[in-house]
This record gives sequence, structure tokens and C-alpha cells, in this order.
Amino acid sequence: MQYLDLKMDFMFKQLFGHPSRKSITMAFLNALLHRTGDDRIVDVQFENTELTKETEDGKMSRLDVLVLTDRGERINVEIQVVNQHDMPERVLYYWARLFSSSLSKGEGYFALPPTIMIVILNYPLFPHETDRFHTVFHIREDEEQFLWSPHLEFHVIDLSQFMVKWKKYRREMERSSEWPWLMMLSAVDGQKRVANENILTELEAMAMNEQEIREALEEWENLSVNPENRYEYEMRLKWLRDQLSNIQGERRAGLEEGLKKGMEKGLKQGLEEGLKQGMKEGMKEGMKQLVRNMAEKGMTAKEIANLTNLTEEEVQHLLKDW
Repeated sequence: MQYLDLKMDFMFKQLFGHPSRKSITMAFLNALLHRTGDDRIVDVQFENTELTKETEDGKMSRLDVLVLTDRGERINVEIQVVNQHDMPERVLYYWARLFSSSLSKGEGYFALPPTIMIVILNYPLFPHETDRFHTVFHIREDEEQFLWSPHLEFHVIDLSQFMVKWKKYRREMERSSEWPWLMMLSAVDGQKRVANENILTELEAMAMNEQEIREALEEWENLSVNPENRYEYEMRLKWLRDQLSNIQGERRAGLEEGLKKGMEKGLKQGLEEGLKQGMKEGMKEGMKQLVRNMAEKGMTAKEIANLTNLTEEEVQHLLKDW
């Protein structure tokens, strides 16, 4: 059986963001949030994943999975395999938009729901600060560490660090409830087209005794053999490879330009600013060129948006004056 990579956002949304698979979504969230007993999520409502514009010229964003729980919490789950170096700011932006949009006209601030962001990455977000694969953030007072409000909660899950732990300690350490789900996300490397047979074997053994894991594996298999899903998956995989190639090229160009400017100024500040600006402009230009290349091949703005995680408005903006 050739499973498709669940780290691809298309497949991730299919398995964890579809109303027909609500039981899988709830099991997944309970595991990641370590919810047990009376704290378990027992129902969710799937919400519109496209954040509307705040102004006529405002920015729109498309989320991966967004649910409202029976406990009145809004939970957004995002998966990202390419490091675009803006994730901390992006998570804050998404949280702020979700939190503020929860308040209806005439309601008091007390009606605002707790809003939880779960970010699943395939790279370390804070490589110099921690080697843990699951970190949790709140707003706390600096010295006495008391909580400002429970309404903000960020979870960052690093699959690359999880795999380090899995390979080193899988026979020794006690596993938390999230392990089987992170194993599913880590089992297939779509870019290399290889699967970790040891992980799949362990998952199959778990499925014999755990109904939630068995149900998820069965749905994953069904999604993986669907011809339409496989076509969409291949298109998304091709786009991801192109994006990685473009980003690497633009980073090299940005690095060279930054070094050149820094050396010309002969100052450390010039080097740092040149590197930062060169990489930023290079990545922006790379995305613009990628969108235009896709348009040249006859793809519509909607098709480009689906493959790039941009909105149609952002695609049209990049194609403006072209």
C-alpha cells in the first residue's frame, strides 16, 4: 500500500479537516492537547477556513483546519513543511484575526472564546532554544509567571525533532497520546517518495487495539488510493518542489547580494541588513515569478491559489501589470 504524505496540506485537510471524519479530528485534537476524561473534546463544528478581508485592500488568509469545540474553544491547526521564516508572526496574525472575529456586534469582551493555535512543522522553529518536539506558549508575567489570560494558547510541534526522539527512544521512553498521530504525519516522505516501514508496522500493531488509530489508518488508505486525490497530490507535490527550488535559488541570490552590500559598507550592520533585505526581496520575487509561470501554462487564478496557499486576490495582485 502506497500511502500519500499527510504533511502535504491537501492530504492533511482531507483527513483532519473534513466533516465526514469528525471523529478522527476529535481524536487527533484530544491527543495533541493531552485532553483526557472530562476535559476531552466530544464534538466539533467545522468553520470557514478563509479569513475575510478587514478592509478593501486588506490581506486575506486561508487556514488549514478550523473548528469550534463543544467547550466553546476555537482551534486552528496549521501544517507547514517549508520554512518561510515568518511563522511566529504569522501565528500571531492568525490568532489575532480569529480572536477578534469571534466577537459579534453588541457582545461584551467576556464572550470572546479561548483561541488555540496548533502549528505542525517539519523543521525546528526555535532551534537554539529547545530540542523538544512539542512546545506550548501562553502570555505570562515575566517574574512571577502568572497567566494573563487562558484565551491565548500556542502549540508548536516539530516533526523533525519528533523523528529524532522516535529513532532514539522509541523502545525506551513512555509515549504520550500524540505519538501515534505524529508517527502518521512522519511515516511518508512525499518528496523522496519513500515510507518508513518501521513506523507503518508499529501503527498497524497499535490499530489492533486502538479503534481511533484503526479508523484513521483506514481513512488514510482510502484517501491514498483515490485517483482524484492522487492527481491533486502530485500537482501539489510538483508545486512544492518548484517552490523549494525557487526559495533556495532566491536565498542564494539574496545571500550573495547581502554579502556584496555588507562588504561594500565594511560594517557589520550593513552586512546584516543586506542579508535580511536581499533574502526578503528574493523570496518575494520568486513567488511572483512562480505565479506568473503557472498563469503562462493556462492555470486560472483559482487553480493557482489552491496550489500555492495564496488567496485569489493575492494571485491577481501578483499578476497585475503582467
